Amino acid sequence: MNNKIILGMAGIALSLAAVKSFTPVLAYRGDVTVKGPNYTEARHTTNVTAFEKGDYKSWAANMAGRGATRFVTESNFKEFASAQLAAQKGDSTLLNAFRAKYGMGQGNGQGRGNGAGCAMNR
Repeated sequence: MNNKIILGMAGIALSLAAVKSFTPVLAYRGDVTVKGPNYTEARHTTNVTAFEKGDYKSWAANMAGRGATRFVTESNFKEFASAQLAAQKGDSTLLNAFRAKYGMGQGNGQGRGNGAGCAMNR
């Protein structure tokens, strides 16, 4: 019986450690103040300039099909840009509204090849 308790507690400890190690990767989704795993200062600077100028083409080229490019189009870019700039100043209200309106962060895109080469998926 003691072995079962010890094994159970070890399993819980490992599960908690695994969740904690993935938290930084998941944290940037939904919080513009947290840098994601693909963050670079150059990309950030280019994006901020594109947001300030309302330059969709520059932003889309800089993003190269990553992230929000599945949801942001040329017609809604100004709305997204103003929401991003506000969020970077600490007001995420507009960005949360944009996400809800266009379905960002609602589970869309989960399981579309992410981790397909991972040994755990074999």
